[in-house]
Amino acid sequence: MSQPPLALDISRLLWRAIRKAPGGIDRFELAMAQHLLREEPTARFVFTDGGRMRVVKPAAVRRLIEAAASRWEGTPGDLGCRRVAAYLRGDDRSFPLARARWTDRRVPLSDLVRSAAAEFLYHRNAFQDDPPEELNGAAYLNVSHRNLENPALHDHLSRFSRVLCYLYDDIPLRQPGFAVPGADEGFRRMMQNLALRDVRIVTASAASRCRITESATSLGLRIAPVEVLRLPVAEVFSAPATPLTGGRSFFLLPGLMTARKNIGLILLACRQMERNAGGFDVVLAGAPGLDAASILTDLDQAPEGVRFLRAEGLSDHAMALLARGARAVLAPSLDEGFDYPVHEALAGGVPVLASDIPVHREYVEGFAELLDPRDTSQWAVALGDFALADSARRLAAVAAAGRFSSPSPESLMRQLVELARGA
Repeated sequence: MSQPPLALDISRLLWRAIRKAPGGIDRFELAMAQHLLREEPTARFVFTDGGRMRVVKPAAVRRLIEAAASRWEGTPGDLGCRRVAAYLRGDDRSFPLARARWTDRRVPLSDLVRSAAAEFLYHRNAFQDDPPEELNGAAYLNVSHRNLENPALHDHLSRFSRVLCYLYDDIPLRQPGFAVPGADEGFRRMMQNLALRDVRIVTASAASRCRITESATSLGLRIAPVEVLRLPVAEVFSAPATPLTGGRSFFLLPGLMTARKNIGLILLACRQMERNAGGFDVVLAGAPGLDAASILTDLDQAPEGVRFLRAEGLSDHAMALLARGARAVLAPSLDEGFDYPVHEALAGGVPVLASDIPVHREYVEGFAELLDPRDTSQWAVALGDFALADSARRLAAVAAAGRFSSPSPESLMRQLVELARGA
């Protein structure tokens, strides 16, 4: 019996491929699209913004995927890698001080500019006029949960034999203060639609599965049992490489600059450190969230000898290079559904100081050192210990990171394909 073809919703990718660097969801949607192009010749790609379903032409899909991959994955000698190399050699012009900018308060305006550019580059003449009959009976796969709050989209989903949605967490519903305004209501509508259609749900961790199930129950919804499938880590982060040397003492704090990432804790910990701990930098490597301005405003109050820097728009190659030169990767997040940067760091053997929260305990306990995300003194002592490259505590963390392993990306995506087909 032949397997039903797959239809991957790439609506998010069509708008966000123009960005210099991806978020975690962007990264997974791109990887899934690349996997289907390689291994599923009958796969189709659809665009569903506005509740209408349109099929993206194969040539447009390939152009989009190749451009996004080239921009986000980068190469060993790209501009981001050169900036990192210059920083590690001591060039203080490589990364600016972490200060609030005019654009940080106007992220939606920046998004409008990016969206206009994406529409010009990827949307014109990209779509077939009408969904072909070959979609009937196919399996629909949405790994960004974009547009699933729209009932009009669910009307189109009746043509598919199976529907699978990948939900990363329920943070917008459970912790609306950590999400974009209005995201909680959108998430609630999405959950209601998923329950009505009996959509198969996959998430990144057992911690997220438990919370998504609890959230559905609190809304009076009955959903199918949620599957757990961890996210794939790009192979560039685990590829053997010789770290650049230059004597820089710094910590890397990757990810979105937003309150949920608990960046302020690191500032407070730096203030509590003993004066003889030595100087170092804390490099923030990520895009600004909507609340970035309020977070960055306080970072100029770091104690003498400590600098907070901004490193934005780095490719995967550049991020891997930067992480390998760090004393440790910091992940003091208050809440996560998976935490890509932690897994990427550990995949490269980089020591990690992470918050003691359920998802970190689930996946990286014993490989990363876990600290209370609200105990400033714990982090102050840890930063002081790790600032010394040859400290026994840091060397133990390096050894622990070296024992970490992650499943191959291809094996995880094949498992997701099997789940989408109902295996």
